[in-house]
Amino acid sequence: MKTSIFREIWLLLSAIVLASCGTSDMIRPSQKIGPMWVNRYGHTTAENIWDHCDGSMTDIPGTQTTDCTIPWVDELFIGHGIYGMDTAQRDALWNATTWELFIDGHAVDLPAFNIADFEATQDDATYQYRVWRIRLRKIPEGLHTLRYVMHVNQQVDGVFDAQSIGAYELIVNFTFGK
Repeated sequence: MKTSIFREIWLLLSAIVLASCGTSDMIRPSQKIGPMWVNRYGHTTAENIWDHCDGSMTDIPGTQTTDCTIPWVDELFIGHGIYGMDTAQRDALWNATTWELFIDGHAVDLPAFNIADFEATQDDATYQYRVWRIRLRKIPEGLHTLRYVMHVNQQVDGVFDAQSIGAYELIVNFTFGK
């Protein structure tokens, strides 16, 4: 009788472990889309896509599309995110959102890439930023598409920009290496 119970428990635990190890169709760090590597951004000299492409989302829920050209580079930082007047506002804004990213139509497991927090000054004001740590390497020449979707799930009091509940989509069509 005890052997039967232990066997059933063992089978149940094995099934749970195997189910949690299931494969995902989402792109994770150090995976490839064709010849292109999708990696975490770390201490590299990656070019910032936002130096070449407009990363602005709409002021109200909706879709913003931008087209741009990226000259050939070894690595391209593509992380997007939010900023606040201080860390408390940044954290509140971040906690009020969920994110999706698609690269050339492939869904990306963004939490697997982690986030980076930093401070930057713009127009004599200092802001607290949080961005996804993601970069591309060995990018093939030609047209590529990033599709970021930020879902605002709740309003945050005191934000300096309009923030309405809904989905904000940024589609970046970039031609690489020309």
